[in-house]
Amino acid sequence: MTGEVPADGVIVVGIDGSPASRQALRWACFQAEITNGSVLAISVNSEPGLLPGSEFVLRRRGAWRDDDAVRSALHRDVSMVPTSAPVRELVVTGEPADELLSAAGDADLLVLGTRGHRALSTIPLGGVATECIRRAVCPVVLVPASPAR
Repeated sequence: MTGEVPADGVIVVGIDGSPASRQALRWACFQAEITNGSVLAISVNSEPGLLPGSEFVLRRRGAWRDDDAVRSALHRDVSMVPTSAPVRELVVTGEPADELLSAAGDADLLVLGTRGHRALSTIPLGGVATECIRRAVCPVVLVPASPAR
């Protein structure tokens, strides 16, 4: 049937430690179980930017963290989800949308959490989700942190 994830497909899910991304991981694992697929859980550590012509690093709020801390947080989130689907963990450094889209280039599905708690038409999308929707070459599923009311 059109629109279904192919059996044995790869589902990429972005994990940033938020409740919405943990819900997206649960959804991706469930989808992988029912389609005999696998999950690639990816956390992106944003690169700190240098001020042009200086050695001062710009730190965006909540941006760059030590890779070991990111890896530990990702592993903790993945280990909290009971699943029979194979789940790989990956931590990369770069711009989140670019890295998620790169990882999803050969995937069958990209799953992202959203911050909204309301109906889909009113969910405020962040820049990463918006960019992924705009540029993705595979279907994108947006999972809210909690069900719509």
